[in-house]
Amino acid sequence: MNSSLKSLPPLKLLVTFRAVIDHGSFANAARALNLTTSAVSHQMRALEQSLNQPLFLRQNRTVRPTPEALSYNAALLESFAQIASATRRVASRGNRGRLTLHSSPSFATLWLMPRIGEFIHDHPEIDVTLSSGNEPMRLGDDGFMIDIQHARPIPEACEGIVLAEEIMAPMASPAFVKQHKLKHVTDIERVPFIFSIRCQVQWNQWLDQYASHIPLPTSGMIFDRSYLSIAAAMDGLGLVLDSTLLADHALRTGKLVMPFGPKGIKVISHRLIYRRADRHDPFIMSFIEWITKKLATDSAPNRHSLSSKNAAPN
Repeated sequence: MNSSLKSLPPLKLLVTFRAVIDHGSFANAARALNLTTSAVSHQMRALEQSLNQPLFLRQNRTVRPTPEALSYNAALLESFAQIASATRRVASRGNRGRLTLHSSPSFATLWLMPRIGEFIHDHPEIDVTLSSGNEPMRLGDDGFMIDIQHARPIPEACEGIVLAEEIMAPMASPAFVKQHKLKHVTDIERVPFIFSIRCQVQWNQWLDQYASHIPLPTSGMIFDRSYLSIAAAMDGLGLVLDSTLLADHALRTGKLVMPFGPKGIKVISHRLIYRRADRHDPFIMSFIEWITKKLATDSAPNRHSLSSKNAAPN
């Protein structure tokens, strides 16, 4: 046996140790592992003897991990993730594999779904599971490999890739622009607004930068999802301020236009998150390569040529 393996504590002790850290006590860990509290206590004593290092402070029937225990746990967490990733790779060789994705709802609906078929076509060996929601996933623990998050910090032990620099700009349907004779920024004083409350830039910020003399309207439709506010704008219900990345398909097909041209505010909004321990996972790397290339193509200079043709002069 390799000498480095001989120096490792038994795997069951490490699994129990991780359970104690995760669940906060010997008793809770015992319930999670279907063991007795006494068995968990004996295993932790054995692990401490193996490491020649106390891992828990025991006081009045409570246990508190030492700084060394927390450091050890962080290292084990990454190591276990690498084992899980390697197991997935080996198990999927010669068979189809599955890539589990989670995304914020509007990105999934407006950008990813119209294009995911291309990824599936290019990677017939990969089956895709896609879920969406506003709350971020704990990658690995919740069964997801990639999370595309909206305006959230990068979690510890994860890598984050900025998907694109987004422009938040006013948009409307061509019929709406024609009906309200939108030619100049000052014309928005007489049109209904659509408020997209999850948008990182709100109407008051845009008005401060481009039309500070125009007061913020006190009425208008309000939506809590960008895909709803953009759909309302396509239906001619108002002028929306939202991401041109999310509205890319509508802008390309002429269902939406930017009546004042690309007068907007740039933000970093969507990030792709994956665990640092999974950086060599072939499925994750294949998806990252595909989505970054796709976004780069969509960001070409003529990206919104259709909307530019329909945009009113300022």
